[in-house]
Amino acid sequence: MFCLAEWFSPVAPGTGLHPRPGSAESLKQYFSEIDIEWSSVWYASRKGEDVKEVHDRVDGFLEAFAREIERKFPGKHSRVLFVSHAATAIALARGLLGDRNFPIRVGCCSISDFDRKSNNEGMTMVGGWKINRVADGSHLKEGASRDWGFEDIEIANGKVSPSSQRYDSTQSHDISQVIDDPGVPGSELLPERDEPVGSQIAFFSNL
Repeated sequence: MFCLAEWFSPVAPGTGLHPRPGSAESLKQYFSEIDIEWSSVWYASRKGEDVKEVHDRVDGFLEAFAREIERKFPGKHSRVLFVSHAATAIALARGLLGDRNFPIRVGCCSISDFDRKSNNEGMTMVGGWKINRVADGSHLKEGASRDWGFEDIEIANGKVSPSSQRYDSTQSHDISQVIDDPGVPGSELLPERDEPVGSQIAFFSNL
């Protein structure tokens, strides 16, 4: 099981930085199953992200992750389980499908299932998968609940975006300009830096 960091809106100026999950070592005391030998593949910016940036981050993560898991577990994996919050789960599904406009709402503890496309024989992650089920809650007693989608976010003018409006990667919609959120109280007074950020995997080529 692998986890993706949740999504934070852009941090409000002068309010510091958003929090970052603890290290594997610090979390193992609470979750004994954590493998401290596994290092983070991608760090989200503590300055937050707009809608396009969270999709970009997840796409970048997918490509980096594919190479890293092949390097560490060559030929030893057949299924991979990702766990995350709604926004990143949606971006993950859209990334695997290669469709940033794919309509999806994610409920608590719902499951999406993907298979590699028959013509995808390499390590292509973005757009290289087909969907079997999406945000399914049939395994839950009362089904999926408290579903969420990007159409529920508040946009820059403070109004809730209409449910008919979707993020469109080919156009500039107001929905990509989400409202700012405050950072961790007191972090603006500390010499904290927004680092590391992005891929932590070094790629090498013989070309």
